[in-house]
Amino acid sequence: MFIVNVEGAIRKDGKWLIIERSKQEEHAGGLLALIGGKVDVEGNTKEILERTLAREIFEEVGVKIKNGAKYVHNSSFPFLHKV
Repeated sequence: MFIVNVEGAIRKDGKWLIIERSKQEEHAGGLLALIGGKVDVEGNTKEILERTLAREIFEEVGVKIKNGAKYVHNSSFPFLHKV
């Protein structure tokens, strides 16, 4: 089983938008982070990462993405906890 997450760095007028994760979060609670979240399984997978990122940014900080997202990097790592 794979879990796919997306994160986005938002920059405007030379400033970056980051969030402080809730202290109750299991992963990295209380730390500063980029905005993002888990990709939900959908029927139509075209541009699923971009849609997920736009949704997460709007849900977490109320910002709508106007000019789309620029893909920068991906990585993978083993998930050592039970799901």
